[in-house]
Amino acid sequence: MLRRSNFCSICIAFNLSVLLTLAGSQNTDNTNHLPSGSRSRDPKNIKPIEDVDDSLLQLPTNPDGTPNIDKILDRTRLKIKNELSNYNFAQSRDQNLDGLLMESGGQPFRSLITSTWRSGTTFLGEVLNALPGNFYHFEPLINFGIVQIKNTSEVDKALETITKMFHCNFDAMEDYFEYGRNHSYQFSPNRRLWDHCKYKKELCIDADFTSRFCKLFPFQTMKVVRVRLHHIRQLLEDTELNLKVIFLIRDPRGVMQSRQHCGFCLRTPDCLKPELLCADMISDYVAATSLKQEYPHRFMIVRFEEMALNPNSTTQAVLKFLGLDRTPSIDEFLQSHTNFSKGGISSTFRVSRDVPFKWKNVLDFNYVNEIQMKCKEAMSLWGYRNAHNATHMTSKDYNPLDQNHCVDQFLIPPDN
Repeated sequence: MLRRSNFCSICIAFNLSVLLTLAGSQNTDNTNHLPSGSRSRDPKNIKPIEDVDDSLLQLPTNPDGTPNIDKILDRTRLKIKNELSNYNFAQSRDQNLDGLLMESGGQPFRSLITSTWRSGTTFLGEVLNALPGNFYHFEPLINFGIVQIKNTSEVDKALETITKMFHCNFDAMEDYFEYGRNHSYQFSPNRRLWDHCKYKKELCIDADFTSRFCKLFPFQTMKVVRVRLHHIRQLLEDTELNLKVIFLIRDPRGVMQSRQHCGFCLRTPDCLKPELLCADMISDYVAATSLKQEYPHRFMIVRFEEMALNPNSTTQAVLKFLGLDRTPSIDEFLQSHTNFSKGGISSTFRVSRDVPFKWKNVLDFNYVNEIQMKCKEAMSLWGYRNAHNATHMTSKDYNPLDQNHCVDQFLIPPDN
C-alpha cells in the first residue's frame, strides 16, 4: 500500500508540473516574439499607478517611505555610464560623456521632431528614444488641446515651454504638471523617467526632481505637432540651444485616412478639415525652403513615405544629420517595430511598408478627390501626384510620390 501511495503521489506531482508548464507557455505566447525591452515598454504591461503592489516597488526609499532622490540620481548616472560604455563619441562635438551633461556644465545633443498629427512623429521619436542616454520630451504642448497654436501669446508660451524643457528647467510649469497629474500618457513615453514614477507618480509632477533627473542625459529629444514651422525658426535662432530640427511631411490623403481612426480628431476642425491641413502644408513649405537654406546643417526634411518604405536607410540619414552613433538598441527597435502589426492606433508596431499607401485601398475615391481639390497647391509643392479615378488610384502602377520633384533636393542632409 505504501509503494502504491508513493507512486500515486509521484503521478499527481508530475501531472501538476506538466499543467503548470503548459499554462506558463500559453501565458507567454503573446510576448515571446518581442525583445525584452519592447515587452516592458508595451503600455498594456504597465499597471495603473494605484494598482501597483508595494512589494513591487523598485525605488530606493528613505526610512519614512519617501523616494530617496539622491540614490535614484546616483543609480541613473551609473546606468547611463554603463549603457554608453561602448558608444562611439568620435563623430560628436565632445569626445566624452561629461561634455554632454548639463549637470556638469556640458551641452547635450538637442533634437526636435515637428510635424502635424498622424505624420510619423511618434515612430521617429521612438526610434531616437531607443538610443541609450536619451531623455524624451513627449508632446510637451499636449495640454494646449487638439489645436494648432496660432495666437501670438499662446505661441510665445509654447516656445517658452519648449525652450525651458530643453534646458531641463521645469520651474513655473504648473499647467504642464497639472495636466500630467490626470493623464499619465504625457509621461509614459519617456521610459527613463517612467521607470521611476510609474510606482511613485509624485516624481513625474515634481519640478525639482524632473529638472535634476533630466540634466543627467546627454541626448535630449522632443516631438511637437501643435506649432507650425515658421514659429520653430525662433528656436533655431537660439544659439544657446544649438538645436537640430527634423520636419516630417506626409501625403494629406494618408494623413486624413489615418486621422479617421482618431476619436480626438472628430472633435476639432484643426484635425478634421483637409483644407486646414493643406493650408498649414503650404505655410510649412515656405518656411522649410527658407530654413533649409539658412540652416543647412541644423534643419532636415523627411518625407514620411520614404521613412516607412526605407526605415533603415532613413534612420541612418537622420542619425548622421544629428551627429549620433547608430547603436544595437536602435537596430533592435527597427527590427521589432517594422515587420509586424500590434496594438491600437497609437502603436508603433507596424509592417512599415504597408502604411504609406494604405489610403489607396481603403478610402473612397470621391473623398480622395475632395482632398485633392482642396490640397492641389500643397500636394504640388510637396511632390504628391493626383489619382485620376478609382481604377487609377488602386492600380499598382500608380506611385503617389513624384520622384523627380524638386523637393527631393531638401531631403538629404549635407555632409557634416
